[in-house]
Amino acid sequence: MPHGQNPFSSEGILSWALLTPAIVILLAMTIAPSLYLLHSSFFSFTLLNPDLKRFVGLQNFLQAFLDPTVRQNIVVTLQFVVLAVTIQLFLGLALACALAPQSLTNVVGSTVLLLPFAVTPVVSALIWRQLLNPNYGWIDYYLQKLGLIERPIEWLSTAPTAWIAIIALDVWQWTPFIALILMAGLQSQPREPLEAAAVDGASLWQAFWHVTLPQLRPFIVIAVLLRMVEAFKTFGTIQILTGGGPGRSTELINLTLYRVGLQNFQIGAAAALGILFLILLSIIVSQLLRILGKNTELLA
Repeated sequence: MPHGQNPFSSEGILSWALLTPAIVILLAMTIAPSLYLLHSSFFSFTLLNPDLKRFVGLQNFLQAFLDPTVRQNIVVTLQFVVLAVTIQLFLGLALACALAPQSLTNVVGSTVLLLPFAVTPVVSALIWRQLLNPNYGWIDYYLQKLGLIERPIEWLSTAPTAWIAIIALDVWQWTPFIALILMAGLQSQPREPLEAAAVDGASLWQAFWHVTLPQLRPFIVIAVLLRMVEAFKTFGTIQILTGGGPGRSTELINLTLYRVGLQNFQIGAAAALGILFLILLSIIVSQLLRILGKNTELLA
């Protein structure tokens, strides 16, 4: 609706009529489920007996907060996010620097870079599960051929190798996302500051550290923020690749929500746990934005 337009005029009524379907869909898909989630968190009930709903107040929140398994899975989630995003940031920056110059080779390389990102996470996990199979997987086969290992490795049977598998899969799939954002930032930078640094006798590393990287910082903030939020939502790849195992060594909080809500059918407990996780994620994202966005235009 144009600014200053009378909402009760014919044009205003038409504008609201056109906006109404989108507003209704937005409310139905976001606000209504959120209110239902908040309402459910104060009750104890299951999907098997939804009519036997009992008000328990904050009991679901206290149980989720005090549950040592939940705390352990939150720590596992934080470890996964920090490890995966950190590796992706450094690899993505290296790829962006290599592919930023305009050339036919780099255009082809950028196109190839999109392939892992184009594959859905579930399909990626299924492919990697077969590649990591100790009986006929390609990874163990070629590692043996190269003489790097003597016998096949049970990648998904021990916690250290399972962590290597899930981090490697996530890095393979999501590094192109960060690389493309940083490459766009590098290609948008003006050349004059770098030319001035070269005239002053700065080395390539000094020019990168003192000129290129500060200009790239807003793009780094955007890439890390978007990737971190997406990493906290990881579910399908871990569920298919390890199922949270061995034991619960790779069980992220989303797998815990799935187990509580859709395997144990404790809807109230799952709703409370989801709200607590949302609050934690909001705190982490706000602090991350404050730290990374300091002295940038993002917080101006």
